[in-house]
Amino acid sequence: MNTFTIVNQEEIASLLKMDMVIEAVEKAYAYKSDCTAELFPIVCHSFEDGIAEFDIKSGSMDGAGIFGMKLVSAFARNSERNLPRLTGTILIFDRETGMLKSMMDGGLITNMRTGAAGGVGCKYLARPESEVLLLVGTGAQGPVLLEATLKVMHHIKRILISNPHSPHKVAGFITNIRRIISNDIHVQAADDLEQAVRAADIILTATPSRAALIQRDWVKPGTHLSCIGSDMEGKQELDERLLAQGKVFCDDLTQAITVGECEKAIKQGLFSPDRIIEIGDVILGRKPGREQKDEITIFDSSGIGLQDLMVASQVTDLARSKKLGIEMKL
Repeated sequence: MNTFTIVNQEEIASLLKMDMVIEAVEKAYAYKSDCTAELFPIVCHSFEDGIAEFDIKSGSMDGAGIFGMKLVSAFARNSERNLPRLTGTILIFDRETGMLKSMMDGGLITNMRTGAAGGVGCKYLARPESEVLLLVGTGAQGPVLLEATLKVMHHIKRILISNPHSPHKVAGFITNIRRIISNDIHVQAADDLEQAVRAADIILTATPSRAALIQRDWVKPGTHLSCIGSDMEGKQELDERLLAQGKVFCDDLTQAITVGECEKAIKQGLFSPDRIIEIGDVILGRKPGREQKDEITIFDSSGIGLQDLMVASQVTDLARSKKLGIEMKL
């Protein structure tokens, strides 16, 4: 009889720390590039277009001894029922036996691993001495993206916050993030996006934009950009001409060609896919990251299921060691 662990969101929140999530995301990238991990084809189904749908992201990581899946369902009418519109469930299986190891809520894990990915991009591609950080977007991803970046970038002195679509949300966002920002770092609203981009050493983007927010001519030499908002076809945060000018990295090459910041530039013939480097190859030292101080580096992170699985695997081990969750038998 197989025993597995069920972990709820409250328990996950008590276990997850950003340092741990960053480490897990790095491992996922490294396993993928080392060919000890594999992404399986994504399953998507729409019950009612734009109203009810689900998708399954799955894969295996022989290096971690697991395989698994994340099932995400989006039901727009749930708001009328006082239920979440978006839910995610992660299942982790033992790679050797095929037995179910754990089942858990995927919401917090998805949020934190997405922010951690942006931080990993900064760790390997930004200039270590970078001092001015610009965050574009004040949604749920903003705080975790900032937290992850500050964990790996140790010379930040000023943070600029911009929300081009809803500037009135910036003041409240700044108040809310103060708990994760050191008192010696100055945080301010960026009312003029162009001016903020021109000042920034690192730019983080996390918006649902479908048109370029950041123009090529605004970005100064030596800037690094970690972009996590463009996670499906048609989304765009950067001027596509910037991709042609910069050095581009991604989490999955196949995915980057069809979604994310690279999509439009490739379709317009401005940029060739053979210029894209997977971040896992940089982590493993197989390919160079930033080579010159004046290079513009871009990390196009559209997110991969291996990130979820690696974080969920660590949550499973921690929950068992701390005797959290519910042990169930099938």
